[in-house]
Amino acid sequence: MTTFRIDNHIIGESSAIRQLRERIAKLAPSRVPVLIQGPTGAGKELVAESLHQLSGRPGTLVSVNVCAIAESMFEDAFFGHVRGAFSGAMRDSAGFLGEAHRGSLFLDEVGGLARSSQPKLLRAIEDGRYRSVGGRTDSCSDFRLIAAANEDLAALAEAGHFRFDLLQRLSASVIRVPPLDERPEDIPMLARAFLSRSPGATATHFSDDALCHLQKRSWRGNVRELKNLVECVLAVVPDGTIGTHDIESIVPRPDQPAVATTALVGRHELLALLGNSGWDVQKVASLLGVHRVTVWRWMRRFAITRPASVSRSSGVAHSAHVLR
Repeated sequence: MTTFRIDNHIIGESSAIRQLRERIAKLAPSRVPVLIQGPTGAGKELVAESLHQLSGRPGTLVSVNVCAIAESMFEDAFFGHVRGAFSGAMRDSAGFLGEAHRGSLFLDEVGGLARSSQPKLLRAIEDGRYRSVGGRTDSCSDFRLIAAANEDLAALAEAGHFRFDLLQRLSASVIRVPPLDERPEDIPMLARAFLSRSPGATATHFSDDALCHLQKRSWRGNVRELKNLVECVLAVVPDGTIGTHDIESIVPRPDQPAVATTALVGRHELLALLGNSGWDVQKVASLLGVHRVTVWRWMRRFAITRPASVSRSSGVAHSAHVLR
């Protein structure tokens, strides 16, 4: 889970974060769906948590990583099942919609939802009605829908991978989470906060030079990357002052400028990155600050396959197997 919080507060005093807080406070009491957009690692799940906490809804927040749900398991996972519906169904299951009754349903990486599952979700969003697997009557759930995406859903819809009507429902209200590179003034506060949360780090602090160094770095992985770096530095400097050399000993400054992470990676950009990296999927994923599975999914969506001239021993061999 991506976080940049202490005591459930969003950390930062930049204008971008102040505007984010205002947007959350404005939309939280509403019942309309909210689409949270932003790059990987920026803190979209924390925004969803804040929306739920400020909504006043008495139910729970049910968080679902859409990409982790197999297409064949969509109805069971979301709508639940009744006892005896299939082999192994020993008891009733409420499903995500039932669990989110009077609460909020958060769909992370919603762009990865299978095309065949999208109309089923849309029908449930429209009136809150659904039927469990093996059930004979409809159930109702009063849930508030929150979705998150690090991709341009409009572009996916144009390409035929995402339904326009579902996109319209999800994006009734939109919240944009800024990447860390757009708010470098918040980095010292975030770094100190992550340090204070680490057990046994009470005698450790950053030097002023180290904090300036952190502000000048490029953060492709956003707040998640900063959090991971702080944890790694603490393993090297468990007490005392953390200096610039301590940071660079773990994550050297790259010789080449980093590739900026954007909400949309198009076919042309992805082909260029794959070609320049020798079709090394892991290297491209690292450059973009995403998981390699995300790169494979983009390749599948854009119908990109490994050229015959590229050796199977290269980093793309695994992805080529997945794409077949």
